[in-house]
Amino acid sequence: MSWRWKLSVLLVLILGFSTLIFMGHETTTQAPPIPERVVDESGKILFTGADILAGQGVFQKYGLMDVGSVFGHGAYNGPDFSAEYLHREAQVSLDRMAQEKYNKTYEQLNIAEQGELKSRLTAEVKENRYDAEKKSLTLTENQIASYYENVKHFNSEFGTGGKLPLPVEYIKDPTERQELTRFFAWSAWACSTYRPGKQYTYTNNWPPEELVGNVPHVEIFFWSAMSLIMLVGGIGFTQFLMSAFPGLGWAPDGGGLKDDVKGFQPFRSQTSIYPYFIVVVLLFLFQTVFGVVTAHYVVEAGGFFGFDIRNILPYSITRSWHLQLSIFWIATAWLAAGMFMAPMLSKHEPKGQHWLVKILFVAILIVAVGSVTGEWLGIKDMLGNLWFWFGHQGWEYLELGRVWQILLTVGMVLWAIIIFRSIKPLLKGQDKGGLAYMLLYGVIAIPLFFSFGLMYHPGTNFAVADFWRWWVVHLWVEGIFELYTTIIVAYFFCSLGMVSERSALSVIYVDIILYLGSGIIGIGHHYYWTAQPAINMALGSMFSALEVVPLTLLTMEAWKFVHLAQIEGSIKNFSHYWAMMFLIAVGFWNFLGAGVFGFLINTPIVSYYEHATYLTSNHGHAALMGVYGMLSVAAVLFCTRYLMKNDVWDNRLCGISFWCLNTGLLLMLILNIFPAGVIQMIASYTHGFWYARSYEFIHSNQFQMFTWLRVLGDLTFVVGGILPLVFLVLRGTMHLRKASAPEAPPGSRRIGTQTLPSRADHNTSE
Repeated sequence: MSWRWKLSVLLVLILGFSTLIFMGHETTTQAPPIPERVVDESGKILFTGADILAGQGVFQKYGLMDVGSVFGHGAYNGPDFSAEYLHREAQVSLDRMAQEKYNKTYEQLNIAEQGELKSRLTAEVKENRYDAEKKSLTLTENQIASYYENVKHFNSEFGTGGKLPLPVEYIKDPTERQELTRFFAWSAWACSTYRPGKQYTYTNNWPPEELVGNVPHVEIFFWSAMSLIMLVGGIGFTQFLMSAFPGLGWAPDGGGLKDDVKGFQPFRSQTSIYPYFIVVVLLFLFQTVFGVVTAHYVVEAGGFFGFDIRNILPYSITRSWHLQLSIFWIATAWLAAGMFMAPMLSKHEPKGQHWLVKILFVAILIVAVGSVTGEWLGIKDMLGNLWFWFGHQGWEYLELGRVWQILLTVGMVLWAIIIFRSIKPLLKGQDKGGLAYMLLYGVIAIPLFFSFGLMYHPGTNFAVADFWRWWVVHLWVEGIFELYTTIIVAYFFCSLGMVSERSALSVIYVDIILYLGSGIIGIGHHYYWTAQPAINMALGSMFSALEVVPLTLLTMEAWKFVHLAQIEGSIKNFSHYWAMMFLIAVGFWNFLGAGVFGFLINTPIVSYYEHATYLTSNHGHAALMGVYGMLSVAAVLFCTRYLMKNDVWDNRLCGISFWCLNTGLLLMLILNIFPAGVIQMIASYTHGFWYARSYEFIHSNQFQMFTWLRVLGDLTFVVGGILPLVFLVLRGTMHLRKASAPEAPPGSRRIGTQTLPSRADHNTSE
């Protein structure tokens, strides 16, 4: 590839990560301070910063980010605790003020009188009373009175039981419940108090709360307009480049398709990978089952069709497992596919490779079983002070305890070593920017970027910890793994003769420039309201708008897959037909789920009212399952097609699974998640965010109707989509192809995976 390509990629990476480091610095230095003392106006200490951090620990320990949310990050069926605390604080304060001045409740006042009190309260709560020199925060009498009322409320909610789908005495220790309320009080203060020198709060005036004057400020409108300009400009410029350079993208310029499945003989290390795919489909099934249980808690907070299962499977654990297992099965599929593809590409199996594959499999099982067990023990308070290390770490998508997280990182390093050992022959004499080295770079990046989830601990400021969490959830999943997958697919097409190496490389380089060029800084769209500075919102809104550009192009490219795989007049004659169909589905969901549904909630002014509603979940389901899930299924089908005997493979089961997975996912979205998100966003705009997430709204007739409609999509997805896939893979365990000899004899060569005499030996014998 030309040096210009390499320089462009280098500049994208330098610019992207330099900007991200700058955003991290701004986040760290401008995070809402945690005071050493919280005092009343006479200087009497109410509680300390240690109490606030202890409350944050309680929030994490009991998995409450998978029950509700803080700053809008977490589960969407329970309350946002920062918004709920703030609204209750406003109500208590206004009632006190009304009693003092008019001897009435706030609701008994006329509109003018209510407006006067709201103006007074707004001025009171917006004033920042944090003293940086003394590191103390002074609360007003109204804030203190509301604090004691909130202590009673949350003590009841997590003690004797309230409206949450949690068992009675979910948090048994009254001291922990009080500490939790102090953490919520700090988060509500950050939501309502102006940043020093600014006319907006630490959370950019989020959440919408009319009682304390939380409305969008001018920068929200301005950067929304700028993000639209970036979108239109980015699409226009990229379309110009694609027209000026028509050679970019997939092009059928290979030497002709080689369908090598029927005569394929796997290496021993490749047959050792089959148990990975069994685990993948079973985890996929369990993950979806827990998703169904989690969704049912929306309509029956007390249990499951009359059975009270909250003591055994509280909402916090079913949602935790639903999210974590999704990451587990998707990541396992991609890691296994990489180990399968590597020796296939290099035609080389290092000595003892199958033992490393088996060791890694055992390690993954230990991490999977240990983490899900630890999370259950953690929220049951059975691990004491070890909850963060072995129990529930408390962060959405990173629920697994720190020890399991470290072990998983080590496992990924072992995986990278396994891949490197296989592809080492490909690297000899190759250009450092060539196809083989791009594969190596993608492999190294996976454990590297997952390790950024180790950058925080229980005492880290919530805003700072959330900054690093999204490095894993956004950059690792949506950036690095997508790049790695593109490299694998490009190499796959190249090895089958469908495209030339140059075309494959051009796709990879364009992917790096467009996806990472927009996605690295675009991570900032997660940072709008999480108590980070407005500059993060500005950068995130503009660059995340550009993420739609490569998604649009990918959709245009999707059907080129079909033309690449033409064989004997029809793609259906291709052995990997259904794997290719799942790749085409990825293009569709990339555009709809990540592109359309993603940009729908991306502009700051829309996100201000939509944030942490079902519209976020709508984007999450369509993008995570539609893109990364479908990619994983494609990987499973591609690899198992080579490993199973030909007479056992069943295209009919693959077809049923394909159509039911895609139809079921679409039905979930259009019958439940999308319309529920729309009415929830309207409620947020009309009544305030606290109401859109309240028990009263979630259990309203309209919202419940949409939840019940979801059953049709769930049944289609699980019964028609997952079960045939599970059956196919499990049946294949008894019908695997025999592995070839572990080592090729000296002087031999390999075609596909068959060992043949070298040409030199053949000529000598003649």
